[in-house]
Amino acid sequence: MRSQKASKIRGKSTERYSRKEFGTRDQYEEEAVPQFKPNSKAKREAIVQGFSKLWESLWTSSVHLDSALSKLPPQTKSILAQLLPSILMRPVSQAEALGVGVPSGEPWSLNPQNLGQWRPAPLMMERMYELMTQGNPSVDPVRGDFPEEMLKEWESSWGIDCVRHLVDTLGRPAPLSLRANREFGVEALIQGLKSDAQIAVRIEPSSFAPLGVRLSGYAPVLKSELYQKGAFEIQDEGSQWMALFALWPERFGSVLSEKPMSVGVSQLRFDSLPRFKSSLTVVDACAGAGGKSLAIADALGGKGKVFAYDISVKKLQALKRRASKTQLRNIHVAPVTEGAEEAHVEKFKDTADIVLVDAPCSGWGVLRRNPDIKWRQSKEVLERMPQVQARLLSVYSRLVAPGGRLVFGVCTFRLAETRDIVRDFLVKHPEFTAQEGGFFGPGPCDGFFMQSFTRNSG
Repeated sequence: MRSQKASKIRGKSTERYSRKEFGTRDQYEEEAVPQFKPNSKAKREAIVQGFSKLWESLWTSSVHLDSALSKLPPQTKSILAQLLPSILMRPVSQAEALGVGVPSGEPWSLNPQNLGQWRPAPLMMERMYELMTQGNPSVDPVRGDFPEEMLKEWESSWGIDCVRHLVDTLGRPAPLSLRANREFGVEALIQGLKSDAQIAVRIEPSSFAPLGVRLSGYAPVLKSELYQKGAFEIQDEGSQWMALFALWPERFGSVLSEKPMSVGVSQLRFDSLPRFKSSLTVVDACAGAGGKSLAIADALGGKGKVFAYDISVKKLQALKRRASKTQLRNIHVAPVTEGAEEAHVEKFKDTADIVLVDAPCSGWGVLRRNPDIKWRQSKEVLERMPQVQARLLSVYSRLVAPGGRLVFGVCTFRLAETRDIVRDFLVKHPEFTAQEGGFFGPGPCDGFFMQSFTRNSG
């Protein structure tokens, strides 16, 4: 069962594979927030009242930000979905740019009760709302936009230069990225999107993801005919990379780094990658929203079998619909029971060629998409996450056939949830050998860690 403390954090629950309480949800697989302008239908009073209730609910209940927003009237939701993330992402630098005073040490020195009454928040919202028709001021993030304990851990692990990079990257809005269907192709997708009058933003191919397409801002892409035909999915370029790394770590592991940093340019193309046997079996053990399952199934050209495990039947049903739209028939969903994964694994042990364990984590690599993580994440959650990851990696490693591959992935860069997990796993599982691994991002994609292992044949 989920603990009360854990339920107040965004992302996965303690042992849960949906992306809810720990900041690892695949938000980059959902439609971005439209950039609506204020109009006569969204009265100032309604916006102020809506913000007040929404802000207070973040600190007095376990409600997730997206769930809270969904309960608001459409016009109020459209505006607050633009304003609130900016305040959560850059509370100090945003306030300074807007001329709102913030007492020294705040907001990080406040407890949840006082955060609910934090006066700078509604003041920032009102001024940002007034400026929406003119354009809000450009804001550069600062150290004060992040909790001091988080900054201390970053500096202790990676040094001051890396801290500067993380502050600057994770304090800015995330881009909107798409993954083109392999058969449809990147160029065809770009040309098709450019011909759509509703999509009035710059569109360009990813600088590293073979099937990635990057948009300079919001566009109603999920309303496009191309999406309805299954030509693309919304997916962060780093998430795309992890899916391909699971299949070809010897190729996609070459650009991983020893610490969190921006991703450079890569020219890897699908036509240069080796082919797999048609009977390949892949397991996405913590499938969540299924973005990596879809990416893997598509990369395999619809061949082989991709099993997506999750405890959320609702998410698996949605994944089946998405797979049907893209005409991928090699995805098979398999619901598992939380806390009883061993029983399921026992039936299929030693049968998978590749097993991806994209485990629940602190979500520090996706802070710009889920900025409320840094406000509501407790020390107890951070201490518990490595235990959850180690358990899941150990359990699902039993699915790997002799000579097969195990891949561990998380969207964070904490040493306790990355390098330490790998070290301890190898001590307890000498039947596995570490291969390629390292950090990927953040910048321009989200931040990830991924590590491959091979199971010894003997």
